Amino acid sequence: MPFIPENDLERALVNASHDATAAPNFYRLLLDSELLVLGTVDGQEQATKEFDVAPGGRVNLVTGIKDGARFLPVFSSLPRMQAYVQEESKYLRVNGRALLDLTRGAPVTLNPGSDYGKELTPEEVRHLLDGPRSARRMITGDVQFPPGLAEALAALFVTWSNIETGWMIMVAPADQAEPPHPLVGIAINSQIGGDWPSLMQALGAVAEKSNTMFDVQRVDPLNPAGLTGVLLQSVPFYVRRAPN
Repeated sequence: MPFIPENDLERALVNASHDATAAPNFYRLLLDSELLVLGTVDGQEQATKEFDVAPGGRVNLVTGIKDGARFLPVFSSLPRMQAYVQEESKYLRVNGRALLDLTRGAPVTLNPGSDYGKELTPEEVRHLLDGPRSARRMITGDVQFPPGLAEALAALFVTWSNIETGWMIMVAPADQAEPPHPLVGIAINSQIGGDWPSLMQALGAVAEKSNTMFDVQRVDPLNPAGLTGVLLQSVPFYVRRAPN
């Protein structure tokens, strides 16, 4: 059955799977939207329709198993849930942020078995709720990018057909023991693939020619863990143009 988006969250999910720059909007809607989850609340086990969770209510959620490990299935709409369970089941409608906060520490899968979904590890959930850990690195504010670096990288990226998007932010160790330096994020078209080691060599040549050292991070738009989420929230310096 084709995936026909039922709401803004599902439209954002589809967009983010094809366009890395759309990922922040998907995550914002994931936290702001109501999600469906299989389960009941104490005292309402015999309810026959969906219902909201009252403050202080004890929630009993239904988990799934994949590769021997348990996960929490959640859904962006009723059709996604019905395609998964294929039978009448009790379910709750809960705000995304509240649900992820309630189930911290558990792997979560949005729309399991669907053409469009997302697996979230406990670390990714923590990042969504709390932001990146400042103890590892600090994002610096009023620091200019090294002159000409973005232009040199963009010229390189044009020659690599698998590179879709490039970002750059300035980072520094949290203790400020080292000066800020660039972190370059690169989103790769997985359908095209490519030789990542060769790309790293080409990036090293750019660093040597520009006399500027920088870190490189491969960006998965549907995996906001660590500094990936910060990169996705910045303005890309390179976006591949669609062919005419």
